[in-house]
Amino acid sequence: MRKRKKYKKLFGRKFEINLAGWGIGCCMLMLFCVPILGNTLGNETTYSEVLLDGEVIGAVADPEEVDQAFLNARAKIARETEGLVLANVECSFQRVSKLFGSTLKEEQLEQVIYDLLQEKVKTAKQKYYMVKVNEFTINLASMDEVQQLLEAALTANDPDGLFQVQVVSDTSRELNAFTVQVTPKEEIADGDGLKALDFAEKVEISEAYIDADQLTSLDVAIDEVTKEKEKNQTYEVQSGDTLSVIANSRGYYVDEVLALNPGLTRDATLHLGDEIIISVPEPELSVMRQVQTTYEEDYYAETQYVDNDSWYTTQTQVLQEEVAGHHEVTMLTTYKNDAQTDQEMIAENVMVEPVPKIVERGTQTPPTYIKPITGGTMTSTFKWRWGRMHKGIDWAVPKGTAVRASCGGTVVSAGWSGGYGNCITIRHPDGKMTRYGHLSKILVSAGQKVDQNQKIALSGNTGRSTGPHVHFEILVNGTQVNPLKYLQ
Repeated sequence: MRKRKKYKKLFGRKFEINLAGWGIGCCMLMLFCVPILGNTLGNETTYSEVLLDGEVIGAVADPEEVDQAFLNARAKIARETEGLVLANVECSFQRVSKLFGSTLKEEQLEQVIYDLLQEKVKTAKQKYYMVKVNEFTINLASMDEVQQLLEAALTANDPDGLFQVQVVSDTSRELNAFTVQVTPKEEIADGDGLKALDFAEKVEISEAYIDADQLTSLDVAIDEVTKEKEKNQTYEVQSGDTLSVIANSRGYYVDEVLALNPGLTRDATLHLGDEIIISVPEPELSVMRQVQTTYEEDYYAETQYVDNDSWYTTQTQVLQEEVAGHHEVTMLTTYKNDAQTDQEMIAENVMVEPVPKIVERGTQTPPTYIKPITGGTMTSTFKWRWGRMHKGIDWAVPKGTAVRASCGGTVVSAGWSGGYGNCITIRHPDGKMTRYGHLSKILVSAGQKVDQNQKIALSGNTGRSTGPHVHFEILVNGTQVNPLKYLQ
């Protein structure tokens, strides 16, 4: 067995071949040989076996011959092929003291290396372009296709072709990374029309070396980027919203909205400002645009209010009716795809001034009414009973239960009152009155001021009564009304 001393040299762990021109390729990577070993070892003649990717391709007397042969083979491939490819080729030498057979001539060595590199080129990863929008990515064959994709995304929003897409180097990232700018082709003219255009998301482009089967054709890429797809978004509940209103306004069933919001039920009450998840059709790459429009319209001035501190907030009176004005306005409206997101008035020409509506309104918070007892069992409500109208509410309670003022006010009467038995009537600041009947003991007197929830009597069974209970009434303008509409 021959005894070998092995000297391994990596010519290029990953070398780039610029196949558009060999000169550039050679400049990109210069290969370095192992130090010249010499042709003798003592009195013994030595040679170097050449291995490419672990395979012996021949032997040479001088390793420097491999260097030149490799450069020549690479330059030849560069002249024959277009584009930029990556290939990994490992070159090593095995020093042997004796050689059976002959060494390769320079032309033979160059041909062997050329043939091997040709095979590498066939399977090498090509340089393509990866376009990224948020988490969505797609690979295209050339920068020209990237340009066409971006222009296609703008077309629907720029039918007159006023704007252009420019792919520029992204200085915030590593080399060979790009971003996108949308700019007017010419200075935007005065007057109505499209004023601004841009992508809603950041578009990132980078060079990538991938297999050809990972490419997407331009037509498919345009379809994937511009076609609307269902995407989840957060929606803030507005005044008047219900689940059915939200669902129907978007063409969905309530069950579909519920499926997006675990924990939300069909009978749930929505409050202003609540946030729920809804599904919205949007393309992968959205477009923002601003459009200027000018038009005439009638309009109204804001209502003016005159505060009256002696009135409750439920009281109002119109002092002056409104009259419409007329003006010409110029609006700048912002859209995301086809959905309006904002609108701003940038100019106004008033032709007829509006007359504002003037309303006098109260500032005092109206009084509230509470249940006059704690506990008790409701035995009769405001309804017809035994052939006549029962004009209040009855609560069965033990005799001696505390009866409290439903609302603060002034005691109108406190004493015996026919079928009511012992009875108290209180007038309240809003003009209403409350009445408490069948009492066993009265704790206030006529003319006395009482506070809400103040103890005014004890329950009993006096007057026309079939058992211990409290009879309670609320009167508006002297007429009994259903207390349940007013009790908190």
